Amino acid sequence: LATLPLGVVLGPEAPLMAVGSGLALLAVRRAGAGKDPGASAIVATAGSTAAISTILGGPVAAAVLLVEGAGLAGARLVALLLPCLLASAAGALVFTGFGHWTGLEIGALALPDLPPVAGPDAGDFLWGLPAAALIAVLVTLARGLGHRTAAWTRQRTAPRTVACATAVGVCLAAYALITGRSPAEAALSGQATLARLAADPHAWSVGALVALVACKGLAWAVALGGLRGGPIFPAVLLGTATALACSGLPGFGVTPALALGISSAAAAVTGLPLASAVLAVLLTGRDAHDQMPLIVVASVVAFVVSQLVRRTRPDAGATPTAGAAPTRGPTGPAGPTATPGGAR
Repeated sequence: LATLPLGVVLGPEAPLMAVGSGLALLAVRRAGAGKDPGASAIVATAGSTAAISTILGGPVAAAVLLVEGAGLAGARLVALLLPCLLASAAGALVFTGFGHWTGLEIGALALPDLPPVAGPDAGDFLWGLPAAALIAVLVTLARGLGHRTAAWTRQRTAPRTVACATAVGVCLAAYALITGRSPAEAALSGQATLARLAADPHAWSVGALVALVACKGLAWAVALGGLRGGPIFPAVLLGTATALACSGLPGFGVTPALALGISSAAAAVTGLPLASAVLAVLLTGRDAHDQMPLIVVASVVAFVVSQLVRRTRPDAGATPTAGAAPTRGPTGPAGPTATPGGAR
């Protein structure tokens, strides 16, 4: 309640997943039906999925993220998917409304209408795929710093956590001093800044975008290891800002840069290329059909590059499997946020 709205530079998805999972388990146990461990795990996952659907903009992205993150197949997949789909749809009613009830205003990840553009051309792929690789490297290195910060804060936790929060504040102040812009653009989860970037990408100079990536990226890495929150929203902003900084290159359009920035960053931070591509498709709206080839290829490139970087840098941490136990630092939700019950 305190850290997320006060500039921790982390996203709300991990805490919301934990709340959704806990509320679902609490309801089942109060009803006297929580004795079966398998059923409890499914209910907990369904609760997390309902929560994540409210901030990813709909049940489809949440369901795909769950399917890919769980890595299930056959009858087990059907048994898990059906209740989670229903829970995702129920969670989506919170912001779509029901009948005469208009729904609630929430901080879902959403973009305004993007400028119409034709499908990607050779220039978009020529510059876009290296940009996707660069985004994957930046995101993975930031996660590696988060792991080192988490290890550092295990000893003398209280003063070192305060030091991490101070370092985040210094990064935000540095962004404001360097660019002359509001430090709020580099603070919080980043979804509001992402919407402003999509609405008016030319309002930021290349220097301001580079400063945003550097200052927010460092603050995000420190916050991952020392504070609490989720990794997806800040990573998506970093990826989008990086791609937009490259969009001035000859033949590289703004809308393709936005699309591949979202998918590349999401694939790098979650390790789920399919769910990341679906998220980018949903966010780009009417341009999704034309940009889908670039979105999918960029998501795959970012996933492969992030895996290669992790192999060469063991401190970056391996992507945890679904169902991993809750942990301090980026070893939990900094991996796939589809981890049922594994959110901070």
